[in-house]
Amino acid sequence: MALVDVRQLVAGMLTFSMFIMLGNMIMKDHFGTAIVNNMKPAGAGVNIYTKNNLGEDTIQYIGPWRVNNETVKPCWNKPAQEKRNQAKGYILFSLTGGPHLHLLQVANAVAIARQLKATLVLPVIIGNKSGKMWKFGDIYDDRNLVASLDGIVQIAYHQPAELSAEKLPIVRVSDIVSQDYVAENLEPLFRRKGNLKLATDFRNLSITMIEGMKNKNSVSCMVVFEVLQLQARLQELVDSVLETIKALSQASHGRFISVDLRSEILGTKICQVTTSNVKKNCFSAIEVGEFLKKIGFERNTTIYLTQDGWLKSLHELTTIFPSSYTKEMLIPADKMVKFSDYTDLIDFYICSHSDVFVPAFSRAFYASVVTQRIALGKTQILDPSLATSSNVRDYLSSYITGKNHWAYSCFC
Repeated sequence: MALVDVRQLVAGMLTFSMFIMLGNMIMKDHFGTAIVNNMKPAGAGVNIYTKNNLGEDTIQYIGPWRVNNETVKPCWNKPAQEKRNQAKGYILFSLTGGPHLHLLQVANAVAIARQLKATLVLPVIIGNKSGKMWKFGDIYDDRNLVASLDGIVQIAYHQPAELSAEKLPIVRVSDIVSQDYVAENLEPLFRRKGNLKLATDFRNLSITMIEGMKNKNSVSCMVVFEVLQLQARLQELVDSVLETIKALSQASHGRFISVDLRSEILGTKICQVTTSNVKKNCFSAIEVGEFLKKIGFERNTTIYLTQDGWLKSLHELTTIFPSSYTKEMLIPADKMVKFSDYTDLIDFYICSHSDVFVPAFSRAFYASVVTQRIALGKTQILDPSLATSSNVRDYLSSYITGKNHWAYSCFC
């Protein structure tokens, strides 16, 4: 089916879905919680209950869907504001690798600049795919960041003219930097040179996500979960995509699954398993479909795929789950052209906010999505590599079951 035809079909479905949503809203307003308590969504099977603090039954799952989010509370306190003298020098950095990595890069830079009592220069953003460069304020709300960090770290909107980035010493740091590391390795160099440029190394992200449990501090938690916000026009874009896919998911009461799927990685070195005792670490579209069907998701379940464009290999998935979409099918053509540079941002946002997230292979994107989902209480993250059973709970990400992701150190 041509992409334009798919868009027309989606538009028709969306219009119809909006009427259904309106009816549901009216019914909910008139009949209250009785409607909610008697819902039987797609995939409804055995209801699994737990006891709350009052000894009352609370539904955790209906079929394979977890229908209540975890409640988390921030454990960090905003650092005390300090009266600072003129900063001793500048810290520069660039945002690279896609929006899912920007959070830690900004948090690192803020924490390091604060500890060194340096002025932090707002970074340029380098596109993950195009290599195109943007100002920080083109993507993120720079004024909110500066205002939120007032008294915590001194910030400059622009690099001073007399400072040449090419001549600055470049310091490579891990994605989660401890205060001890800064004191032992960066402070001596900063005192000698006066200015530094940071470059973040994400090669060991899965390891440092766990090690970071003991290295995170209140400044980093605040930056990741409060300070870094999208510009209003981009927030409006990602919100509209989220609302569209929810409207297409009426068969499951607005719930949907997001899958981080990149067909071009299959067959590459990343996905090669060399020994029989190493678990499979990459899954194709059809394998993901078979997995979701096995653990109880029904045919009318809506699925969002991070794959860029619609490939022939995705047709097999639609034989199991016909309501499978890529971003190109959900965004009007004129907006897709206008926002074509921000597709990674859309994927990251949708995967962070979906009801269920499935990583078809392990990469930094997976760990970063978990960061946001922990903060939102959306912890139904299913890793198809963990088991072979048909019980959905056997596939919960080890980040969640072991609570070994650094984000847990920021919440109670």
